[in-house]
Amino acid sequence: MEVGIGAGPTRRRSLGFFAVCLGNFVIMLDTNIVNLAVPHIQESLGGSFSGLLWVVNGYTLAVAALILCGGAIGDRLGNDRAYRFGVLGFAVTSLLCGLAPGLELLIGFRLLQGVAAALLLPALLGLIPHLFADPAARSRAVAIWGSTGAAALAAGPLISGLFIDTLGWRAIFVVNVPICVGIYLLARRTITDIPRGPRRPIDGWGQVLAIAALGALAFALMEGPSYGWTSPLILAAGAIVVLAVPAFVVVQARSAHPLVPPRLFSDRRFTVAAVNGLVFQFVFFGTLFLLAIYLQTVHRTSALVAGLQLLPITIATALAPPLLTSRLMIERGLSVPVYLAALVGVPGFLLMLLCDATSPYWVLGAAMALQGLWSGLALPPTASLAVVSPPPGLTGTGSGVFNASRQLGGVLGVAVLGGIMSSADSVVTGMHIGMVICAVGVGVIALLVRYATVPASAG
Repeated sequence: MEVGIGAGPTRRRSLGFFAVCLGNFVIMLDTNIVNLAVPHIQESLGGSFSGLLWVVNGYTLAVAALILCGGAIGDRLGNDRAYRFGVLGFAVTSLLCGLAPGLELLIGFRLLQGVAAALLLPALLGLIPHLFADPAARSRAVAIWGSTGAAALAAGPLISGLFIDTLGWRAIFVVNVPICVGIYLLARRTITDIPRGPRRPIDGWGQVLAIAALGALAFALMEGPSYGWTSPLILAAGAIVVLAVPAFVVVQARSAHPLVPPRLFSDRRFTVAAVNGLVFQFVFFGTLFLLAIYLQTVHRTSALVAGLQLLPITIATALAPPLLTSRLMIERGLSVPVYLAALVGVPGFLLMLLCDATSPYWVLGAAMALQGLWSGLALPPTASLAVVSPPPGLTGTGSGVFNASRQLGGVLGVAVLGGIMSSADSVVTGMHIGMVICAVGVGVIALLVRYATVPASAG
């Protein structure tokens, strides 16, 4: 017999699943909705370029650092309670972001928004097995749930541009409030009595070291260009990273309940999936950030027009998985889509070297379409590799580690490529350097998939 909502009427289960999908849409939307708002936030609140990077990255950084701990908390509270608490927290922090009177407070509220998202994300996926007991129905539900995230990534720039041009940049945060309140009320009525999982101990020292390492790394990368790479603060941040990372590895090896079980990496396929997830997000989110700045500062487009001009990359990203990638994965395996992705992705990123202040839009549009096709081809096989490779009993933890690596990749992509753009002679030069780095990243992903899929005896 199904538990919780699964035992109730079909309509109630459908409404509960709608609440889950809508929550996923909102969370994923906020990962890239701020890119187009950067020039407008600077005009309104002032601040340095590195400060604006914190506005973009603070949310993702908090998610990357806390998502594994969020999963353990969800097990203790029950995923239904964790979901409701997370939704309310997301609503409150979104409102605070929209009302922030200064850049420093906006950065702080974005970090808190990421904390709420880190509680929400694990609970979202954890609710699906309780909503759908039948394996076939559950698989369809997971596919639909995943497509809502892709839809959010595709719609993010357009929604952001529309709100910024009509209501101002604060609206991109405030709009979350009524949506989250609606999700909370719907979830409270339709998702109830979900049993609590085992009370997994929380790896406190591991969590502290993870926060220290990720926070110091992000600080060094984003503030290095403004403070100077040899300044005492940047050197101190680097020292924290150098000390915290090996300490984290030691703690994970000795802990009875580690955040990141070392056994996960006994299969090189999972190691490759985690690294490729990081590199993919580095390239994808770094590219979206560079394009948003380039379109609005070099071509002087409005936020809405920039959102429309970004449609080739977002639409191709959303449409490629269901129309092409899934069939290739079934018929040709996991490696072929990634190789094909590299064949279209490398030219797509290098084509951006032809783009400057006077280049026609068709060049940019063609480049972005190829980049979107690359992302739609490369991500599903990488995610599948992360799902099938963990040892028995660690599938859920492996999924959490994979998602954490992706969030970290997004932080690094915006920090590194944004820092390069701010330090370059011009926005165009910075964008060109960033696109070359992205092309290299595309090649790295393909090479690592080759390593993961070749039998060990042949490697």
